[in-house]
Amino acid sequence: MAKGSSGLGESLGKGSGGSVNIVSETDVWTYRHNSDNADFVDAINTSVSIMQNDYKDIMETVNQVFAAELGGADKVSTLGYWDPSSKTLALNQNYTDIDKMNQVYDAATKSGYHPSRGNKTGTEAVAFHEMGHALTDHIAKKMGVPDLDTASQKIVDAAYKAMKGTGGTKAWAGKISGYAQESYAECVAEAVADYYCNGEKASAQSKAIIKQLQKYQ
Repeated sequence: MAKGSSGLGESLGKGSGGSVNIVSETDVWTYRHNSDNADFVDAINTSVSIMQNDYKDIMETVNQVFAAELGGADKVSTLGYWDPSSKTLALNQNYTDIDKMNQVYDAATKSGYHPSRGNKTGTEAVAFHEMGHALTDHIAKKMGVPDLDTASQKIVDAAYKAMKGTGGTKAWAGKISGYAQESYAECVAEAVADYYCNGEKASAQSKAIIKQLQKYQ
């Protein structure tokens, strides 16, 4: 049996995710030159700006913000990604239409896969999630650990301990979302999306993770 942080229950997986089928990447400012894309880019930039306001030096870690054309199954199944090797954040341009992204995100929320977007758009929620990965990557450097996966585990374990969690980190993460149960990295990113979309209405687990992140503001 895998050991949870408390020694009881199952722990989260360690990996931050697999590869994404990227056809092309376009800088968001270039993508915004088409007026039809303005709302999409502005929503991304709103989330990035909010995170930057709270974590002043986070953009030292983010090299590029892209609208990405994805191929294969990723064209419909991947809403966004963070690439730790190139320090780039991207959202899927297949969901440039705000209403389309809202519909997809809301369906995922209804199934329990993602937390509610509150009064934010689905685009903002996805951007917050990916910025959560970027923030964790940034914090990894401050912690002096090798990568965001290691940092994510430390953050989740600390939040779990602070809440006196029981049943293991995987069950605990499920209070945030289904996707949060996939790995420590996704747990942190989903907590960030939950908190920035829902504020005080976010889950207690998300708020506990945010408290850990705020130590590195």
